[in-house]
Amino acid sequence: MRKGLKKANAWLLALALLIPLLAVPRAYGAYGIDTGKSCALTLELDGQYEELKELSIPVKIYRVASVGADGRYAPLEGYGGLDFSGVSSETTAEDWAKMAQQASAAVQAAGSEPTAATTVQKLPGQAEAQGQAANLPTGMYLVEAEMVKSPEYEYNFIPYLVALPNNYYGETGDDAWVYDVDSILKPEQKERFGSLIIEKELLAYNETFGGADFVFKVEAEKGGKSVYSNVLSLAFDAAGEKSLQIDGLPAGAKVTVTEIYSGSCYEIVTEAQRVQTVDHIIAEGEEGSPQRVHFQNTYDDHPNGGSGIVNHFRYEGNGIWGEPQQQRDSAQ
Repeated sequence: MRKGLKKANAWLLALALLIPLLAVPRAYGAYGIDTGKSCALTLELDGQYEELKELSIPVKIYRVASVGADGRYAPLEGYGGLDFSGVSSETTAEDWAKMAQQASAAVQAAGSEPTAATTVQKLPGQAEAQGQAANLPTGMYLVEAEMVKSPEYEYNFIPYLVALPNNYYGETGDDAWVYDVDSILKPEQKERFGSLIIEKELLAYNETFGGADFVFKVEAEKGGKSVYSNVLSLAFDAAGEKSLQIDGLPAGAKVTVTEIYSGSCYEIVTEAQRVQTVDHIIAEGEEGSPQRVHFQNTYDDHPNGGSGIVNHFRYEGNGIWGEPQQQRDSAQ
């Protein structure tokens, strides 16, 4: 039996994300809590993101309040600023979210050691990921799961409160106190990003014709959808090497870079270089990031005219694009 509370922007999304609703005894309802009895807490995932089953999620559990036989909570030493006196069946999800944030801040301010710690993970032979903490005294607990990363995504978990024992009268009509409690972690997924560096090497330069401009078309797609499209340029006033870096490419995206203009009197060294592909963008901070593609050009003795000016459009949001801005060198 579990209840979940989800997070909103500030607080609206909080109503739909991580915080289990806590049961409180009905007036003159459930028999008294056995405050000397040990409790257990089993943590599971909500199944929303399949790849999370393959990750290990460290979780810290802090006891922040004791509970009396009558179901009333009293903050422990060091957490005197927390107030659970208003907890009742009328306490809203938003209120629980606020209390969890206050408890998390109090734990950090006190530099507290966790009462218990576990790792939510899928062990051999298991279909789902789980983590357990046993022999816990009765009371109110703060559950804080650490952020974890997959190759393409980051998962964050908002701290939440859970009562041990819990009572599920509202769901089942049974007012017995449950000392072995199940609780579900609900993650918030955030996309990771990486970078790509376009390197241009000009082997020979003709000063008679002045600057040499090279233009690249960059297309990125992920999951069958375009996630980046742009035209970029590099300008040379001498032989040598230059590069430009593209940031904010979604990790896992496939990126194709095509040299669509090779200067007025220059040619690409090998035609195979003209179109280069990175099959999988690596997230920033991971080994191999940033990735690179390398182009080589040289003077071809056949001036043909042309220009390397590129128009850049900035997306302003809500379907609106800004005025074009001309730029000769995207590396600037």
